[in-house]
Amino acid sequence: MIQIKIHDDDRRYAVEILKSKNFGNRSRGFNGSYEKQYTGLIGELTLFRLMGRPQPRYESGRLDEDININGKKVDIKSMARNVYIQEHYVHNFVAYQKDMPSDILLFISINKRSGVVQICGWLEKEKFLNNASFFDQGDKRERDDGTSFVLRAPLYEIEQSKLNKLNNIKDLNDI
Repeated sequence: MIQIKIHDDDRRYAVEILKSKNFGNRSRGFNGSYEKQYTGLIGELTLFRLMGRPQPRYESGRLDEDININGKKVDIKSMARNVYIQEHYVHNFVAYQKDMPSDILLFISINKRSGVVQICGWLEKEKFLNNASFFDQGDKRERDDGTSFVLRAPLYEIEQSKLNKLNNIKDLNDI
Protein backbone atom coordinates (compact mmCIF):
# COMPACT_ATOMS: atom_id res chain seq x y z
CA MET A 1 0.00 0.00 0.00
CA ILE A 2 1.22 3.47 -0.82
CA GLN A 3 0.79 6.12 1.87
CA ILE A 4 1.22 9.85 1.39
CA LYS A 5 0.29 12.93 3.38
CA ILE A 6 -2.34 15.20 1.83
CA HIS A 7 -0.60 18.17 0.26
CA ASP A 8 -1.89 21.59 1.38
CA ASP A 9 -2.04 22.78 -2.25
CA ASP A 10 -4.42 19.89 -3.03
CA ARG A 11 -6.64 20.82 -0.07
CA ARG A 12 -6.85 24.42 -1.24
CA TYR A 13 -7.46 23.43 -4.86
CA ALA A 14 -10.27 21.03 -3.90
CA VAL A 15 -11.99 23.77 -1.87
CA GLU A 16 -11.66 26.23 -4.78
CA ILE A 17 -13.06 23.73 -7.29
CA LEU A 18 -16.05 22.97 -5.07
CA LYS A 19 -16.91 26.68 -4.80
CA SER A 20 -17.95 26.64 -8.44
CA LYS A 21 -18.68 22.96 -9.21
CA ASN A 22 -21.08 20.43 -7.79
CA PHE A 23 -20.08 16.92 -8.84
CA GLY A 24 -22.80 15.35 -6.70
CA ASN A 25 -25.77 15.87 -9.01
CA ARG A 26 -26.55 12.42 -10.31
CA SER A 27 -29.61 11.73 -12.40
CA ARG A 28 -30.46 8.57 -10.40
CA GLY A 29 -30.04 10.20 -7.00
CA PHE A 30 -27.64 9.38 -4.20
CA ASN A 31 -25.92 12.69 -4.70
CA GLY A 32 -22.58 13.23 -3.02
CA SER A 33 -22.40 15.72 -0.16
CA TYR A 34 -19.74 18.43 -0.10
CA GLU A 35 -17.60 16.22 2.18
CA LYS A 36 -17.86 13.21 -0.15
CA GLN A 37 -17.01 15.36 -3.17
CA TYR A 38 -14.05 16.86 -1.30
CA THR A 39 -12.87 13.35 -0.35
CA GLY A 40 -13.08 12.25 -3.98
CA LEU A 41 -11.14 15.27 -5.19
CA ILE A 42 -8.42 14.79 -2.56
CA GLY A 43 -8.02 11.16 -3.66
CA GLU A 44 -7.75 12.18 -7.31
CA LEU A 45 -5.44 15.14 -6.73
CA THR A 46 -3.12 13.10 -4.50
CA LEU A 47 -2.89 10.36 -7.13
CA PHE A 48 -2.16 12.86 -9.91
CA ARG A 49 0.56 14.48 -7.75
CA LEU A 50 2.10 11.11 -6.88
CA MET A 51 2.22 10.14 -10.55
CA GLY A 52 3.80 13.47 -11.54
CA ARG A 53 0.81 14.54 -13.62
CA PRO A 54 -0.65 18.05 -13.76
CA GLN A 55 -3.76 18.78 -11.71
CA PRO A 56 -6.99 18.11 -13.59
CA ARG A 57 -8.82 21.36 -14.45
CA TYR A 58 -12.44 20.16 -14.09
CA GLU A 59 -13.42 23.02 -16.43
CA SER A 60 -16.58 21.32 -17.67
CA GLY A 61 -17.31 19.45 -14.46
CA ARG A 62 -16.39 15.81 -13.93
CA LEU A 63 -13.85 14.22 -16.20
CA ASP A 64 -14.88 11.44 -18.59
CA GLU A 65 -12.38 9.30 -16.72
CA ASP A 66 -10.61 10.00 -13.45
CA ILE A 67 -7.21 9.06 -14.85
CA ASN A 68 -5.83 7.02 -17.72
CA ILE A 69 -3.00 4.62 -16.96
CA ASN A 70 -1.49 2.65 -19.85
CA GLY A 71 -4.56 3.20 -22.00
CA LYS A 72 -6.92 1.98 -19.28
CA LYS A 73 -9.73 4.15 -17.93
CA VAL A 74 -9.31 4.17 -14.16
CA ASP A 75 -12.15 5.12 -11.82
CA ILE A 76 -10.73 6.35 -8.51
CA LYS A 77 -12.93 5.43 -5.54
CA SER A 78 -12.00 7.38 -2.40
CA MET A 79 -13.43 6.87 1.08
CA ALA A 80 -12.78 8.95 4.19
CA ARG A 81 -12.29 7.09 7.47
CA ASN A 82 -11.12 7.94 10.97
CA VAL A 83 -8.63 5.06 10.98
CA TYR A 84 -6.08 3.40 8.73
CA ILE A 85 -7.35 0.64 6.46
CA GLN A 86 -7.12 -2.97 7.61
CA GLU A 87 -7.19 -6.10 5.45
CA HIS A 88 -10.77 -7.01 6.45
CA TYR A 89 -12.19 -3.50 5.84
CA VAL A 90 -14.29 -3.06 2.73
CA HIS A 91 -14.20 -0.67 -0.16
CA ASN A 92 -17.48 0.14 -1.81
CA PHE A 93 -18.78 1.05 -5.22
CA VAL A 94 -22.26 2.52 -5.76
CA ALA A 95 -24.14 0.29 -8.19
CA TYR A 96 -25.53 3.30 -10.07
CA GLN A 97 -22.03 3.82 -11.47
CA LYS A 98 -21.45 0.30 -12.79
CA ASP A 99 -22.37 1.18 -16.38
CA MET A 100 -20.04 4.16 -16.54
CA PRO A 101 -17.10 3.48 -18.86
CA SER A 102 -14.06 2.33 -16.90
CA ASP A 103 -11.65 -0.57 -17.03
CA ILE A 104 -10.11 -0.40 -13.56
CA LEU A 105 -11.37 0.54 -10.10
CA LEU A 106 -8.63 1.98 -7.90
CA PHE A 107 -9.41 2.30 -4.20
CA ILE A 108 -8.16 5.00 -1.87
CA SER A 109 -8.72 5.44 1.86
CA ILE A 110 -8.18 8.82 3.49
CA ASN A 111 -7.54 8.96 7.21
CA LYS A 112 -9.26 12.18 8.29
CA ARG A 113 -7.44 12.29 11.62
CA SER A 114 -3.89 11.94 10.30
CA GLY A 115 -4.36 13.48 6.85
CA VAL A 116 -2.80 10.43 5.21
CA VAL A 117 -3.99 9.09 1.86
CA GLN A 118 -3.63 5.34 1.46
CA ILE A 119 -3.65 4.12 -2.13
CA CYS A 120 -4.98 0.70 -1.26
CA GLY A 121 -5.15 -1.35 -4.44
CA TRP A 122 -7.07 -2.00 -7.61
CA LEU A 123 -9.12 -4.52 -9.61
CA GLU A 124 -10.39 -4.77 -13.13
CA LYS A 125 -13.98 -3.54 -12.98
CA GLU A 126 -15.40 -6.78 -14.36
CA LYS A 127 -13.48 -8.85 -11.80
CA PHE A 128 -14.64 -6.52 -9.05
CA LEU A 129 -18.31 -6.86 -10.05
CA ASN A 130 -17.98 -10.66 -10.23
CA ASN A 131 -16.29 -10.98 -6.82
CA ALA A 132 -17.80 -8.21 -4.71
CA SER A 133 -20.78 -8.64 -2.41
CA PHE A 134 -23.92 -6.80 -3.51
CA PHE A 135 -26.26 -5.05 -1.09
CA ASP A 136 -29.49 -3.36 -2.09
CA GLN A 137 -30.80 0.05 -1.11
CA GLY A 138 -32.43 -0.23 2.30
CA ASP A 139 -30.23 -3.11 3.48
CA LYS A 140 -28.71 -2.72 6.93
CA ARG A 141 -24.90 -2.87 7.14
CA GLU A 142 -23.01 -3.42 10.39
CA ARG A 143 -19.54 -2.15 11.19
CA ASP A 144 -16.83 -3.77 13.31
CA ASP A 145 -17.51 -1.35 16.15
CA GLY A 146 -21.13 -2.50 16.48
CA THR A 147 -22.69 0.52 14.78
CA SER A 148 -24.88 0.09 11.76
CA PHE A 149 -26.45 2.08 8.95
CA VAL A 150 -29.07 1.60 6.25
CA LEU A 151 -27.90 1.85 2.64
CA ARG A 152 -29.26 4.81 0.73
CA ALA A 153 -28.26 3.26 -2.61
CA PRO A 154 -27.46 -0.21 -3.94
CA LEU A 155 -23.78 -0.95 -3.59
CA TYR A 156 -21.00 -3.45 -4.02
CA GLU A 157 -18.39 -4.14 -1.32
CA ILE A 158 -15.06 -5.91 -1.47
CA GLU A 159 -12.46 -6.54 1.22
CA GLN A 160 -9.10 -4.81 1.09
CA SER A 161 -7.42 -8.25 1.11
CA LYS A 162 -8.94 -9.08 -2.30
CA LEU A 163 -7.42 -6.12 -4.18
CA ASN A 164 -4.29 -6.15 -6.32
CA LYS A 165 -1.67 -4.55 -4.12
CA LEU A 166 0.23 -1.36 -4.86
CA ASN A 167 3.55 -1.16 -3.03
CA ASN A 168 5.18 1.72 -4.88
CA ILE A 169 4.82 4.16 -7.76
CA LYS A 170 6.16 1.56 -10.24
CA ASP A 171 3.26 -0.76 -9.34
CA LEU A 172 0.88 2.15 -9.91
CA ASN A 173 2.41 2.99 -13.28
CA ASP A 174 2.24 -0.70 -14.32
CA ILE A 175 -1.53 -1.09 -13.86
